[in-house]
Amino acid sequence: MRQITYTMMIVSALVLSMLCAGCSEEAPQEVKDCYRLLRVKQQDYTVNRKLFTKLDSKSIVSVRPWVGGRLAKICVDEGAHVKKGQPLFIIDHAPYLSAVEAAKAQVATARAAVSSAHLNLEGKEQLYTQKMVGEFDLRRARHTHEEALSQLEAAQAELETARVNLDYATVRSPIDGVIDMIEYREGDLIDPSGKLFTLLVDNSYLNAYTIVSEQMISELMRDFKCKSLSDLVKKLPPVTFYSSWGYKLPQQGRIDAISGHVEFMIGATFMSASFYNPDKRVRSGTNGYMIIPYMMHDVIVIPQEAAVDIHGKHLVYKVVNGKAVATEVTILPYNDGNDYVVTSGLKSGDVIIAEGAGFVEDGIAVTEKKGGEPV
Repeated sequence: MRQITYTMMIVSALVLSMLCAGCSEEAPQEVKDCYRLLRVKQQDYTVNRKLFTKLDSKSIVSVRPWVGGRLAKICVDEGAHVKKGQPLFIIDHAPYLSAVEAAKAQVATARAAVSSAHLNLEGKEQLYTQKMVGEFDLRRARHTHEEALSQLEAAQAELETARVNLDYATVRSPIDGVIDMIEYREGDLIDPSGKLFTLLVDNSYLNAYTIVSEQMISELMRDFKCKSLSDLVKKLPPVTFYSSWGYKLPQQGRIDAISGHVEFMIGATFMSASFYNPDKRVRSGTNGYMIIPYMMHDVIVIPQEAAVDIHGKHLVYKVVNGKAVATEVTILPYNDGNDYVVTSGLKSGDVIIAEGAGFVEDGIAVTEKKGGEPV
């Protein structure tokens, strides 16, 4: 009996010691995720509207033949820089030289006829004063003289036309510019009604054409406080062009015009800007985009990685009492690729998770990552 009682006492002591050991262990701590936090604030921020565009030279000329014939000589190479008045192509001069000589002979013949008619008229006038001829003979002499003068004028016009055609047989550059691809080769037969010789382009000044939605036009008129498109053109700031490969035009441009017509099929209108292109590195036909800047005051700006897009809605995670709270925000539809401008959903002083919003779960405990931006 004593042995049983002793055994029970030992077992009770062991159970009690185990319970005491369990009570002495600390309760498990809640695990918190570490994130970079940001206390949002109002600030001035430049919003850049990006408009995709295509450049077109202000001076682009189609070089066409004015006269026909055999192409005797090509005086320039494709892609060459040429000056105004420089010979580009020479069409066989022989038939046009012959036409000039023939016209000169006609002029000489007409002048001789005028001289003869003039002498005849003077004689008739003297005889008429002496009443040796009648008025009919005098009038006929005057008519013959006038007819000879008309034939002389016609012959002189023919001579001028022949000289012009001879000059047209040498095709000269109408502007300073760059020769495009040449459509003919020496020896080809040239037809004035046929294809052009080439294009001649001066890339010193370029136009940029773009399509702008009605919504953006409305936003621009609101932002710049305009009542008309002409007023908007005057108030828009200088714009910057970037090529599709990232080259920035050194000279800023200006918006020149906004079309008053809206394309029904696309619900947009056209806008053009002009740029000075001194180094001519970009050329007519270059694709790219231009930036229209607008300075906004007292707006909230957050990094793009602080927001997540879920079915067209943007969520950020505010930190409230140490926990992440999903909050819907409204942002501007255009951005610089790094930040968002928040128009509603946040106020100055709110603390948000500034990174990895796509991996955050609503309601999780959050602590600030060491080395992050102070909040």
